[in-house]
Amino acid sequence: MTAGGSTGSGSAAALLAPYREAMTAPGAAALAAALLDEALAHCGCERGAGWHARQSTTAAVFGVHVSPADADVAERLTVARYIALFLLVEDGPPEAARALAHRIRADPGTTGTGTGYSDGCGDGEPARQLRLLLEDYRDRALPTGRLTALIAEFCAAVAEESAGPPPPGQLPARRAETIGTRPNIECWRLLRGLPLPPPGSPDHPLPEATVEATYLANDLFSAAVEERAGGSFAAGNTVLARARATGDRAGAVEAAVTRYNALVAALAAARHRPLPALLGALVDGNRTGHLALAGVRYPGLPLDVFDRLHVVGPAGRDR
Repeated sequence: MTAGGSTGSGSAAALLAPYREAMTAPGAAALAAALLDEALAHCGCERGAGWHARQSTTAAVFGVHVSPADADVAERLTVARYIALFLLVEDGPPEAARALAHRIRADPGTTGTGTGYSDGCGDGEPARQLRLLLEDYRDRALPTGRLTALIAEFCAAVAEESAGPPPPGQLPARRAETIGTRPNIECWRLLRGLPLPPPGSPDHPLPEATVEATYLANDLFSAAVEERAGGSFAAGNTVLARARATGDRAGAVEAAVTRYNALVAALAAARHRPLPALLGALVDGNRTGHLALAGVRYPGLPLDVFDRLHVVGPAGRDR
């Protein structure tokens, strides 16, 4: 099924109805219905159809917002399938994340093929979602080795996060993995046929600038909720970590906003080139995607902080 045809079955439409206000961006509702139909067709868990509807909404909204302006329906569906995988891993048991990372690393040449691939991966939904994603790229005759390696690093970092905070000073490096942006960039890079920027080139630092900007925005927007939740949620938030270390929460927020805007400025200065333009769409889309999902996944999103974060693209794309 593609996201350009029907908006899904009647059952999918009913399940997605509570999230209608989050899906006002063109194509978001159809994309969510496509993702939900896929999820329900393969569901083997006990979390229920309503849980999958919420996850499909989140994946679709981010999938639409982080897409370049000229993205077609098929590209958006492919990347939304990655975001759905990201959510399954992030919101699932760490054992499933660890098992999926192990499977990818043990057999990188055949990842996602064969009926036994989901063995040991909990309910198997992340493995099945990975197969759907990789089939998109293999149907296009695109290589998937780097993409699967990056997904394995993400899965391993999510599993490691459950074991407790990293050693002092290493939280940013872990956060750069658990945010899942490197595989997202690779998804788009492959679809657009863009080469990796070589070391020493002007574009070489920009993918990592995109990764950092993405997790800074997420940590700024979710700080209050994660602070109340405590535990691993608060421990993995770089803004809260800085606040604990300095005793200055307002200063930690200010430092993150300043750093975010500096990263955005670097991307904006280079946006006339193809790769920075793509990365800028990811950064701006991550920002507006959070706003769209404030009532679904990011309650209490601080609008004062949102408005202080600059955009890479033209001001007209701000919201």
